[in-house]
Amino acid sequence: MKNKIVFFSFLLAFLATGTIIVSAATVVVPGNATGGFGNPPVGYVPLIPALKVYAKGTIIISYISGTITDSGGVNAGPNGATYVLAPWDQMPLQEVVGTMAGTVPNLNALIGAFVPASTVKINGFAAVDGTKALAPVGIPVNALFFVGTYATVDVNGPGTLFLGINDGYVGDNGGSFTVKVSFIQNPSPNYVPANEIPLSEINSMP
Repeated sequence: MKNKIVFFSFLLAFLATGTIIVSAATVVVPGNATGGFGNPPVGYVPLIPALKVYAKGTIIISYISGTITDSGGVNAGPNGATYVLAPWDQMPLQEVVGTMAGTVPNLNALIGAFVPASTVKINGFAAVDGTKALAPVGIPVNALFFVGTYATVDVNGPGTLFLGINDGYVGDNGGSFTVKVSFIQNPSPNYVPANEIPLSEINSMP
C-alpha cells in the first residue's frame, strides 16, 4: 500500500499539469565538436547528437561539468571566454550574424542546433555546416544558438538536438562539457486529469 501512495502522489504532481519528462540523456561534448561552423574549419568533428524527440514540446539543456582548453591559456566554461580574434577568425555564432574577427565574449561556449527529422532523414545528412561543401546535406547556420549553462528550446515536432562548441579552428582545443538534456511533452500523450483516474487503475498500481 505504501508504494501505491508514493506512486500515486508522483502521478498527481505531473498529471495535474499534464506535463511529464518523456526522455532524458547525459552527453559529452568534446572541445573540437564545431561541425565545421566558423572559420577556419580545421580539426573539427560533427556536432554531437544529444537527444532525439518525436513530438512538440520543450527541450531543457543543463550544463553539468567540464571546461574547454585553448591556446593562450584559455580554460572556458559553458558560457565561453572573452577573446580577441585574429582578422581571419570567425566563431560559429559570428557566422550566424555575418561578422568575424574582433573581440568575442563566448569563445568555446556551449552551443546547440535543433534539426527537424525531415532534414536528418535525408540521405547524406551530417551534423556539419550546411553552407560549406562538408556533406551533401548539413545544418543551416541560422539553426545555431547559444546554450551556456542552461537553455530551453521549444520545438514544433520531431527532430534531433545537436550540441557543439563555439570555435572555428579547434586543432589546439582540449577538454569537454558534460551536459544533461531532457524533453518535456506538454500535455503528455497519455494525459488524464488526476480526478478522472479510475479507482481500478489506482488499485492496480504496483
